[in-house]
Parts: sequence; C-alpha cells; structure tokens
Amino acid sequence: MIRNIVFDMGMVLMDYHPTLSCLRHAEGDAEKAQALRAAIFDHPDWVRLDGGFITEDELTALAQNRLEEPSLRALVPAIMTDWHTDALSQMEGMDGVVKDLHDRGFKLYVLSNAGVRFRVYQSKLPHVELFDGILVSAEEKMLKPDKAIFDRLCEKFAIKAEECLFIDDVSRNVEGAQKAGFTAYCFADGDVARLKEYLKALPDA
Repeated sequence: MIRNIVFDMGMVLMDYHPTLSCLRHAEGDAEKAQALRAAIFDHPDWVRLDGGFITEDELTALAQNRLEEPSLRALVPAIMTDWHTDALSQMEGMDGVVKDLHDRGFKLYVLSNAGVRFRVYQSKLPHVELFDGILVSAEEKMLKPDKAIFDRLCEKFAIKAEECLFIDDVSRNVEGAQKAGFTAYCFADGDVARLKEYLKALPDA
C-alpha cells in the first residue's frame, strides 16, 4: 500500500526557467542571456553543484572562465546569488495536489537534485509546511538516478520503499526509483490533470 508520496522539485512542484534570471541580469538582451545560461546552467558543472561536488564559488569562477566578454563575466556572481527569484515558481495546480494528498493521509516528501541554496528558497514550494521531509542531493553528496539516494531517503525518514510513490519528470530518475523498489510516475508531460486522476485512484493512506 502506498503511504508516502515523494516529489521531485523542478518541473514537478516548481517550474524551472533559468533563462528568466539571465534575461533580467542581461537587461533583456536575449543573445547575452543565452550565453550566460550556457555558461552557468546548461554546463555539466551545474550537475556537479547539485551533487555537492563543487561549491557555488567554484562554479562561479568556472562559468566566468567560459565567457569571453568581461561584461558578461561580471554578471555571473549576481546570477548565482539570486537566480531562484526569477527561475523558480510554483507549477500551476500543484498546490491543490499537495493539499489533497495531505488531507487523504499521505506522508509527503521532496527528493531533489539541487544545490545547498535549496534551503534559501524552499519556502517557495507549494504548501512546504505540509511536507514531512526534504532530501537535497548536494547535502548528501548523491544524485538521482543512483539507487543510493533513494535508499538514503528511506533511511533518513524511516520509510519503506515499497510504500512510496515517486513522481519525477525525468525518465531515468523514475527508472532509478523503480530499481530501488519504489512505485514511480513519470511526469514528463507536465499534465497536472492526468496526474490528479492517477493519484485519485490510489486508496487513501
């Protein structure tokens, strides 16, 4: 029986659009914004940051080195400090999903590939006060889809894999959860109405 619902964050609970931060700092210049996004968010170093394998200061320096124009290099520290203010917003309809699951007796958790800055913006999550636990990859120095991070979630919050439903928009993460013994739902289509129908069919916890 499913007793625990485990959510990914980006593109599940929250929309994630880092270009918006780059555009603001580049004063609306789309070409400059794309260069900034490529140097910061789209480079494999961003995944290393999420894994806790490099610091924000180290990523800042690495991203600056990838940019030839001094004026763009100068923008990187500010973007690294406040990107979440523009890039993250609640996914429409997910506040209702979270509230309904809580009211039906399910325990709620977040399992996110995210850097340590997560704790700065976690209050933006829909109904964050209703969650029973949040596990952040950078704090554990583990990353989805590795089985170890799903095992760690269960260990940290004393829950059983076979009683967990994991919701993620990335198929490899869904597959990783299944290998760890979770039931898993792929939210790649972003269809909240379809997700609601799936969850409605679950027996109340």
